[in-house]
Amino acid sequence: MRVALVHRDLHQITRGGICTLYLALAEHLTRAGHEVILVTQATEHPVVRDQITVVTLPRTDDLAAHRTAVAATIARLAPDVAECSTWEAELLTYAQQPSHVPVLVRGDLSAATMGAHALAADEAHLCRLADAVVAVSAFAADDLSTAYGLPRPTVIPHGVDRTRFTPTGPTRPATGWQIHLDRTGTVTTRQPLADVVRHDPAWASYFTPSQDLLRLVWVGKATQMKGFDRLTRIAAALPDHARLLIVLGHGHVHYPIDLPADVLLCQDLHTSDVPAVYRAAEYLLSTSRWEGYGLAIAEALACGTPALLPTDLAVTSELITPGVSGLLWTDETDLHQILNQRPHLTGHLPAHCTWDATTTATCAIYQAMTLPQAAR
Repeated sequence: MRVALVHRDLHQITRGGICTLYLALAEHLTRAGHEVILVTQATEHPVVRDQITVVTLPRTDDLAAHRTAVAATIARLAPDVAECSTWEAELLTYAQQPSHVPVLVRGDLSAATMGAHALAADEAHLCRLADAVVAVSAFAADDLSTAYGLPRPTVIPHGVDRTRFTPTGPTRPATGWQIHLDRTGTVTTRQPLADVVRHDPAWASYFTPSQDLLRLVWVGKATQMKGFDRLTRIAAALPDHARLLIVLGHGHVHYPIDLPADVLLCQDLHTSDVPAVYRAAEYLLSTSRWEGYGLAIAEALACGTPALLPTDLAVTSELITPGVSGLLWTDETDLHQILNQRPHLTGHLPAHCTWDATTTATCAIYQAMTLPQAAR
């Protein structure tokens, strides 16, 4: 089978859950004997994968122009099936063509729920045109169904690479950058993270187990979805409770950056180093308002690192067992009380969360979509 996976933000240094998903899915589909073509936009970190074709379109934020370019590319490539995520509805123009290959749309939580109203109508339109819609979690399936009046999508959870994300292994990153930001979120200085960890006592102490302050890791972007405003308030009161390491993603900045000087900021870790950051922490802290799946949470749990999650994060029940692999907090005061108690928790991710399982379930959908109409 020839599969085209479309996502305009695919980078060799992974950025976000959709990027991680499509790179992992492409590799596993290729190992299973399928031909995979990744369709993306130009990036300073181009994707390079053995036996996987990458088609790079010009970088633009003009979604109409991008969707037109995607439609022409898919028509030229003539795959057996084409897939994109709901976010930005990249296959919308293609799916409206009179003749097109089967289209699968993989849903995270809806643009409507995230308040991205400019994207919601197109997202709903694509979901109705698609030959199949799947969702990355039960929460995402319910959300898409409710937001757009769709039949509830089939749930295919994200996987986690269980050979890399394990409780044992290195606890110091060898790649990435230590960064400083101005209030707009612009990087003003950066240094190789490995050098900083070796020479800066504040950083070295974070990656050296001790009985002093707790070590927390937070992974995300400075957005409303990730609750960066919550994180800012929490960080201001943390010096007496814990050391906070932020692994900051790339993307829109929704809030002024106003973090205490003792917060550790890094960016652009190589994928091989991400598990080390999780293992070094005693807890993963999430401040997210919404997560379609919560890949960083799942990866941390697979590394044996328990998670502290907001009670209003709907996907929590699919990831943690409260009191065992994580705890829920209601507000900043509640979180500080939890940190003072230092609860004994052990991160654990359900065994079914693997990329093999994700790929097998995805292939079953592809095969059903590509059957002749009479055989469906």
